[in-house]
Amino acid sequence: MIDDPDETKKYRIVVDFYKKPSLVLTGTHDKNELPGNWSDLMERILSFIRFYGLGEILDPSIFKDKKRRTSDYIYCSVSFSDDSRTYYYQTKDERIKVGDQVIAPVGSDNTKRIAVVEKIEFFQAAEVPFPLDKTKHIIRKHYEKE
Repeated sequence: MIDDPDETKKYRIVVDFYKKPSLVLTGTHDKNELPGNWSDLMERILSFIRFYGLGEILDPSIFKDKKRRTSDYIYCSVSFSDDSRTYYYQTKDERIKVGDQVIAPVGSDNTKRIAVVEKIEFFQAAEVPFPLDKTKHIIRKHYEKE
């Protein structure tokens, strides 16, 4: 912000792209005027938003979720209808979502029971919430054939 009408500030804006070289915008501005190539920057941002769909880039359900690395283990926190507690199970099925009904083994005899997925988390091997060799695996989604 500039309070002195005779003062001029320099700026440098760097926009990094995944598959293209960075865009570097430099210039000066003063109290009464936006940077000289401000409209160019706004056009590029608008073009980017149009390409991905208006609002999608601002949707927290898209940008807020932690993404899975290939080395991550998928842990689902599930609940059973007769119990308010949740239990961790592993899965390799990336299609499972929160709210899905799944078949999970329960007890020492591994009885197949229906559970509801309450939460999905991704962990590196050193950070898993329950030992890998002791964590049971979800068998499948409830309505899929074995």
